[in-house]
Amino acid sequence: MDVELIEDRKRKIVERFGPWSAHNIRLEGDVYTISKAVVGDEIKLRRVLQCVSDIARRPLASLRVLDLACLEGLYAVEFARHGAHVLGIEVRAANIEKARFAKEVLALDDLELVQDDVRSLSKEKYGCFDVVLCLGILYHLDVPDVFSFLEQITEVCQDFVLIDTHVGMPERSCLYKGRQYWGSAYKEHDADSTPAIRANQLWASFDNPVSFWFTRASLFNALSHVGFTSIYECHMPFEPSKPDDRVTLLAMKGQRRDLLCTPLLNAQPMEDLAEKVDHPSVHQAPAQ
Repeated sequence: MDVELIEDRKRKIVERFGPWSAHNIRLEGDVYTISKAVVGDEIKLRRVLQCVSDIARRPLASLRVLDLACLEGLYAVEFARHGAHVLGIEVRAANIEKARFAKEVLALDDLELVQDDVRSLSKEKYGCFDVVLCLGILYHLDVPDVFSFLEQITEVCQDFVLIDTHVGMPERSCLYKGRQYWGSAYKEHDADSTPAIRANQLWASFDNPVSFWFTRASLFNALSHVGFTSIYECHMPFEPSKPDDRVTLLAMKGQRRDLLCTPLLNAQPMEDLAEKVDHPSVHQAPAQ
């Protein structure tokens, strides 16, 4: 596509939906969605791409990838440019239109973009994926949605999910399906804000006024409970500006193995990670 045409169409996108907020994608020549500079998310993109490539151990072009809450499409576009078959789901119109613009300019036929709430994710609706990217959405959900969302990811994930999320302190106790989890509450919106105001807050939840941030231990436990067999934390490639309360995790969807040399242990349930808390508040999350 001609550079002048790209710039003209980009200008119209910005006039209608506002400037790109995070995802800096090179479109053609020196034309980027934000600017010809490293603006931030590129560093996380390097980590995500390398991690998926190393763990998958097969060509990226052979993978079906799901990008949940794909925002302006940076990660979905990157994997599609490597030949992967990618589905990006994003609820906000402003974000999905910017992602669609990049898809069209770059002629990415193997990238599908859908405007939808990730909480409606199901195998019946979207099928299964080798790799699921859950980058920056988990900490925007409250109970019980955050639990059912992890269950939905397990349903559609065949190999592994890459999660980048904030983790909280053990300040609040939450019960879900008879199990206890810890975390902290994070304010997303004023309780009396309108749906329109919430929808326009691009860096907040879509509708819930408060979100639940798992502690590390409870997040590991929750992932194990929904069916992931092993969980790892990524430290390299390094993200210099990554805050201490944010982690990149890899959860594998494998087959639980029985021990042959020490079979007595097979009858014992796997223990959860424990954490110390001081008189937290307790919230009952209804199972869905």
